[in-house]
Amino acid sequence: MKTTIRTFLACLALLSMATVTQAKLAGKNVVLVHGFRATDLRDHPGTSQLKSLANQYWQAYWGARAEAVIYWSSDQRVSGVIKDQVKAQFKALESAGTCASGCVIVTHSTGDLVTRYALSKLGQWGISTSRFRILAVLDFAGAGGGTEIADTAVAVSEGSGWVNSAMKAAVNTFMGFTPTKGQMGVLYDLQPANARNLATGSNSYPRLRFAGTGWQYAGVTKPFISGADDSVVPLHSACGAASQGSYDSCSKSVQPNGVITSVSKAPGSLWYNHYAVLMGEKTNHGDAISNTTGNELTTVSNNFSRNGITVDFATTTSTKWWSWGKQVRWVKNGSSYSMSANVYNTLNN
Repeated sequence: MKTTIRTFLACLALLSMATVTQAKLAGKNVVLVHGFRATDLRDHPGTSQLKSLANQYWQAYWGARAEAVIYWSSDQRVSGVIKDQVKAQFKALESAGTCASGCVIVTHSTGDLVTRYALSKLGQWGISTSRFRILAVLDFAGAGGGTEIADTAVAVSEGSGWVNSAMKAAVNTFMGFTPTKGQMGVLYDLQPANARNLATGSNSYPRLRFAGTGWQYAGVTKPFISGADDSVVPLHSACGAASQGSYDSCSKSVQPNGVITSVSKAPGSLWYNHYAVLMGEKTNHGDAISNTTGNELTTVSNNFSRNGITVDFATTTSTKWWSWGKQVRWVKNGSSYSMSANVYNTLNN
């Protein structure tokens, strides 16, 4: 009887999550963790709204390919209410056995940071890693190392003396409104100095990274972000770099446009168990999880496996009229698919 009751309660908890169509990647269930939503800071949505917004966030591509969507509120802090929201949903997945045979977590933007923190707390939360087995995490435009646009947004909200009109315009374009002092929620955690001190110990879960350097918001945010960026997240964060820096690529040997050449401004190392897999010169922050096609992608780390998830992108290498005789490596037929579709089609084997 107790087992029946526990199973029933687990089913109820799962129903309280955002509901999605059942699907798998490499035969494993997929769990989605969304990124920052600026409107949460203004609207302060309740639980039912958060579930609906979480589903909407992923509807372009990943929603139809996942078993569960985790919801959390951007007007809160990672180690506070967000922690409690995610903990309850992870425990429900554990109770239901959703990940007993292994799950792949897919994150976007701040979902990277939220997931890193949550996975570091499983033991403290009493979650069994045999009932909640995470095989790998796919981080699209991951903001785990923070972003300087968060520093700018906080400065604008506080009306700091050095704030100028360009900064205000960039933040208003990014957020859609003027932020309020003291009500910046997860943006405080996204300030690089804070993000890089949040659950940064040894990570036992392979983190596969997919980064872009494309333009969004008419490029107004780019001057306030360090190094190459996707208009929201800098490469030092998206690549999983061990230290903050002004980087031009995730790799010392290939540029985001695929040109194989020495790159001086690249991370010296990545965080443990982090792997920069793809870069897209024209892939912007939103493109990473949308259905946008037409953007070429290049590989950084390729032809390896972690916990049964195999990364083996087919590539072509040739010179281009614009590459000054240098070889250019692109994912074969990559521009015919979105970044997410390229990843799903390749890893789903």
